[in-house]
Amino acid sequence: MILRHRLRHAFHSRPGTPGRGHGPRPQASDIILVMMAGLLVAVAIFKILQG
Repeated sequence: MILRHRLRHAFHSRPGTPGRGHGPRPQASDIILVMMAGLLVAVAIFKILQG
């Protein structure tokens, strides 16, 4: 019974739970902030190149 429990929970891990999977997943707010920062840098470079 313990073996069946371990096998069932080894392959069907829930995303976002600590200690499982491939590490902590980034939150959506972090992804949005990184994308906005990248867009700001791209706009700044574009304006510098335009003069």
